[in-house]
Amino acid sequence: MRDRTDLALGAIWEETVAFVRAELSLLLPVAMLGFGLPTVVMLLAVPMEATQVGMLKPGLWMLWFLPCGALSMLGSLAVSALALRPGVSVRESLGVAVSRMPSALGLFLLYVGLQLAMAVPLGLISVIELKLAGRIGPVSMIANLACIAVTIWLFVRLMPIWAVLSDRAQRPWEAVRAAFRLTRGCYPKLLLLRVVMVFASLLLMLVLLIPIGAIAQLIGTLVGGASVSILLSFIATGLMVAMIGGIWTVFVARLYRRLDASVNGSPINGM
Repeated sequence: MRDRTDLALGAIWEETVAFVRAELSLLLPVAMLGFGLPTVVMLLAVPMEATQVGMLKPGLWMLWFLPCGALSMLGSLAVSALALRPGVSVRESLGVAVSRMPSALGLFLLYVGLQLAMAVPLGLISVIELKLAGRIGPVSMIANLACIAVTIWLFVRLMPIWAVLSDRAQRPWEAVRAAFRLTRGCYPKLLLLRVVMVFASLLLMLVLLIPIGAIAQLIGTLVGGASVSILLSFIATGLMVAMIGGIWTVFVARLYRRLDASVNGSPINGM
């Protein structure tokens, strides 16, 4: 059995780059459907009057989160299928993703149930502290920080969940158990990986959005409409999110294959 903590992230990154270069024509449409399109839809769905400085007013527009979230799950499963199944077509990867959607929706319901299970005691603690001390104090703050820590721990431990589900048909709880088994002993490295990925993605988005926004504004001025420049900037943002999301999903799928090999002793196929 291989050392599961030896993730060889550099090698996985090289394999990810090689895969993206070789299969870009397959990856791009799936990533645009699963990550780019939901981003553009959500940007268009937010009404101008709902945005204020430092806050976002809730409204019926938030219902768009449901279909966009479902598309994102579909995209994660389909891109994982592309990365895990050599020679698979776009149609086949989407077929795999559609067949796994009931379990994916079950995972979403488990997540919602967990959030509710944490929200109820948090609310009770806040109410009790408010009645006893007259204000929300350190007990509520500690409880909130504990829930945030639990949520971060779950997100890291369940990092390969979409690859797990895409690779093998299984029930939601079985997929959770499999992800926990694969990431046992790897939490520090996976947490660092997640943090680096988030900051690198944000930095890349900031660097690219400035010139892209300027170009979109120029085109909008030339064709005579601010709405054109806004639409172009939204599409460009969706394209960037699709590429970042697609590359990250491929990377996690490759990481999953290596973790699976280290735990189960199976050969690392398709790497």
